Amino acid sequence: MRKTPNLADFDRQVKETPDLKLNEDWDLMYNFIHETVDNCRNIFMDNLELERLRSEVSQLKHANNVLLLKLAKHCRSDYSAFPDEILYAIFRAALPPTWLLYGTKSVAPYALNTLSSDIRIKSSIAAVCKSWNRVGTEILYERVILRRITQLPVLACALESRTGLGALIKHLDFDSFVPRGYSNLHKHETERILALCPNLSHLGFSPPCVGSRIPYSLPTVASSVTSVEYNRNIPYSAILPTLISLSPTLVCVTFALPKGHIDEHPVIEYPKLKALHLLVDNDSVVPPLKWSAPQLRHLWICGFDVTRELTATHLNSLFDACGPTITFLRIHSIGPIQDIQALLDRCPILEHLTLDFSPTMTHKQVKFLDFFIEYNDPPRPISPISKEDFPALENCRHLEVIMASLPYIPREAGEAIFHHFTDPTSVNGDAFVRYDTSEDYDPGEEESNDDSDSDYIFDSDEDDEGSDVDEESSESDEEDDSDSDTASCITVSDTGCLLDEFYQGEYWEIGRDEALTVFNRTRTS
Repeated sequence: MRKTPNLADFDRQVKETPDLKLNEDWDLMYNFIHETVDNCRNIFMDNLELERLRSEVSQLKHANNVLLLKLAKHCRSDYSAFPDEILYAIFRAALPPTWLLYGTKSVAPYALNTLSSDIRIKSSIAAVCKSWNRVGTEILYERVILRRITQLPVLACALESRTGLGALIKHLDFDSFVPRGYSNLHKHETERILALCPNLSHLGFSPPCVGSRIPYSLPTVASSVTSVEYNRNIPYSAILPTLISLSPTLVCVTFALPKGHIDEHPVIEYPKLKALHLLVDNDSVVPPLKWSAPQLRHLWICGFDVTRELTATHLNSLFDACGPTITFLRIHSIGPIQDIQALLDRCPILEHLTLDFSPTMTHKQVKFLDFFIEYNDPPRPISPISKEDFPALENCRHLEVIMASLPYIPREAGEAIFHHFTDPTSVNGDAFVRYDTSEDYDPGEEESNDDSDSDYIFDSDEDDEGSDVDEESSESDEEDDSDSDTASCITVSDTGCLLDEFYQGEYWEIGRDEALTVFNRTRTS
């Protein structure tokens, strides 16, 4: 910008030079006027240029905003155009591996945290956008666990109101207690839920207890189910019809051995059975094994002290029938197994052995050993493992005893996950000791290898918000609330059965609407 000439400067210049001639005065005036006109014209042109630049900047900003909007829309369209299979794989990598979720029925402190984190992540994925909701809903409803009796009508109403939602459920567990007055509700809602789940592959019934006067009937199971699970509270006689009807298609079975001999046990053939979980208790017996399972590869025996609960005759009979074909054996027992070498000799092709103790034994084919060790101060002595005793050994792990509730731990599970099971007060702070590494494999057909590659990082946050399993029932168990569906399970005898005098009075049955009211009231309390 040029400086505009000032008339005061011209007057001062004239006064300072009184001897100037007139023509010089006119020349000075002319130059002053000419310079002033030029400067005014330049100022005008500069203002025009400034306005043009401002207009150009405004246009560029507008164009930039348009491009940003187009770019954002383009990015969203690309993400939404991802195939569901790609989104499913990405979301699966952010979830806890499935083998961590199978410990939720135990009392280990990490179980509810794992399940709660799983539910929170799945719910968050489904709430992002429409495209993610489609895949997120599928992941959210794949595995459903019902821990409260009033959750049954809630799930049934959800399946009835949304067509196709039941087809997403593949893994369903009924783990709720059935109190007095809820038996008909349990029966009707269970049948209704199962009728709306055509693609169900796993079905479990694991109630925490069964009252002595409360009838507990099992519904008819669809032929699509390949895996069934029953805990110790379901008698063997109640599940035998299901085992017979599903025998051609069953791949994985969990049940408790009967208490007492069965005189006439039917002949059962399991052509596809690969995994067998046997729960033993006091007075458990091995029934006459009139069944054939040529594809059986994985065997679990879970008890408090297997040697005291099963006689040597029963154990030998069991391993004579199952041992020749199994490649994976898990014995969950606090006490050591008497003459375990005799049992191992009945498993000629065994490759993976998992025990709660470290006995002296030998096997020529075992490649992988897992021992659950309680780290004490000083540490408990561990029997040495030599190459002479296990010539084919490739891998041996000493795992923290708190992990014993997990039925299966992949051999290639991430090391970061194990550290969350470590007792921080122990001298030996490592959760496991790995002597070697090897490739991972699954003991059950339903287990997928992509779990071992999960990017999930265990969250030890105590907050249980978002869990649909125990978030309300844990509170209602602590409070004496007459409206709670678990309030009737207060007086329990020493044997774990409800006292008969607790159920005196007129018998009544709750309806669906009342159960939904109880659920909403106890859920918000």
